[in-house]
Amino acid sequence: MKDEVFTCCICGIELPGDGWGIGTNNPDEAAWKTEDGEVVFGNFKPEDRCCDLCNQKYVIPGRMLMLAKQRAAENN
Repeated sequence: MKDEVFTCCICGIELPGDGWGIGTNNPDEAAWKTEDGEVVFGNFKPEDRCCDLCNQKYVIPGRMLMLAKQRAAENN
């Protein structure tokens, strides 16, 4: 049986697994700042997966930012 690898859709690192097990994450709502300080959200395909580090660095903060924006809009 051949070992499978998946490539993180954010950082591009190759990791063991097929992209659907432990250590693979849904990258939806990943966000980061551009060089000019603008916050942008990634545009990913449904089958894309990211590594744990990118999940912690980009996805979770992006989701928190999205939630904060939604709450601010509800309170206005």
